[in-house]
Amino acid sequence: MILDVQEKYDRLSAKQKDIFAGYGLRQVKHFVEISLPNMEPLLPANTAVQGVNANGKVQALNAETQQYYLWISDLQWQESKSPTASFDTKEDFLAVWEIFGLAEFELIDLSHIHRDFLENQPV
Repeated sequence: MILDVQEKYDRLSAKQKDIFAGYGLRQVKHFVEISLPNMEPLLPANTAVQGVNANGKVQALNAETQQYYLWISDLQWQESKSPTASFDTKEDFLAVWEIFGLAEFELIDLSHIHRDFLENQPV
């Protein structure tokens, strides 16, 4: 069980709080520890993951060519002509992962922490 959830939550930026509420700690851990290590080695040269876009797809950008890519279900990057301007950044996912010390926990132990915490917050 994560101790001091309130103290850790208070350290999050507004965008990071949105990630906490919208994805939950289990999904954050999965993205950082499982998805990114599988996706990043397959990125085209000079391309970096930006984050998860409004459609729920991982989006990447080649800074030199300004070409965008989306991670698609058959485990590959696909060029995209219409990137999403709004996305949750990889850096914000990493910050949530670090602040909550998610490397120390098993995925199953993180399933309902965000929901239980948010349900007990004053309105």
